[in-house]
Amino acid sequence: MPNSENGTVKPVSWATLSGRWSFGQEEVVYEGPNEGASVPYGLAVCNLQLRDGTVAATITFKSLQDASAGVVLGFRSESANYAVPQLGGHTKAYSIAEFEPGQGWRVIVAAGTITNLAVGKPYNLRVTLRGQKIRMAVDDVSIFEYILSTPLSGDQIGLYAFGQSEVRFEKVTAEDERPRAFVAMPFQEPFNTLYREVIKPEADERGFSVIRVDEISGPGIIFEDIKREIGEAKVVIAEITAPNQNVFYELGYAHALNKPTILLAQRGKELPFDIKSYRVIFYDDTIGGKPEVERNLRKHLHAILKDL
Repeated sequence: MPNSENGTVKPVSWATLSGRWSFGQEEVVYEGPNEGASVPYGLAVCNLQLRDGTVAATITFKSLQDASAGVVLGFRSESANYAVPQLGGHTKAYSIAEFEPGQGWRVIVAAGTITNLAVGKPYNLRVTLRGQKIRMAVDDVSIFEYILSTPLSGDQIGLYAFGQSEVRFEKVTAEDERPRAFVAMPFQEPFNTLYREVIKPEADERGFSVIRVDEISGPGIIFEDIKREIGEAKVVIAEITAPNQNVFYELGYAHALNKPTILLAQRGKELPFDIKSYRVIFYDDTIGGKPEVERNLRKHLHAILKDL
């Protein structure tokens, strides 16, 4: 991987989409908006892609008059949704904003006042994206942990700045990690065998980190564990053969987040009415049925990865 140091990667090329920028090996500078721009902002994307992982940058403001700056997550195009965890913006010290096509910018969480920030001081911004959960820290102090209401459209990362004055970005790096697959199913046979011999190895081979609730260790409330793991997952795989209330709760929470789901059920079983409209991978609970469910699950996981 180019420019890799200690598991992190540095951008090697940039594309300016708005504003005036200069790009160097050690720093990127937002010099100001395009001449005559009605909205004074800058947007630049780099060659790095990040499904899940961490983006970091050191940000220094020359002025804080109507200014903000941050990193871009989940970019696909300016006609698709993406998120910007940032310093400044809307009179706040810290915020996460999301761009929605046809709606424009929406601040989804904010804290502090911009008067708490200082001109000329380098701020170390570190943002971790897992599934739809964004964690934002500044100077190693945790600020936000927020779950987006819908998945981001793309996987490109970049930089964003707002205002008339210069903003300096240094130590821009990214660290990729495996996307997560959350598995919802009863913890009994024959489903345990299906998980152990089919679901987990297939998802692992496709590049996912696989988790089931019963594998989570440590203190805490299971309900909160479930919400956290589903929020951090890129896909939810649910075995819905048995009318299990826990499984359908987990599936419902995933659907509420508009998260990609893969449904499995034994062939010949009657499914609930409100599930029949969803695409389901049906399989035979036999030795001969194993290759078929492996093949279909592999196709679905591959399609989801292509869409991320």
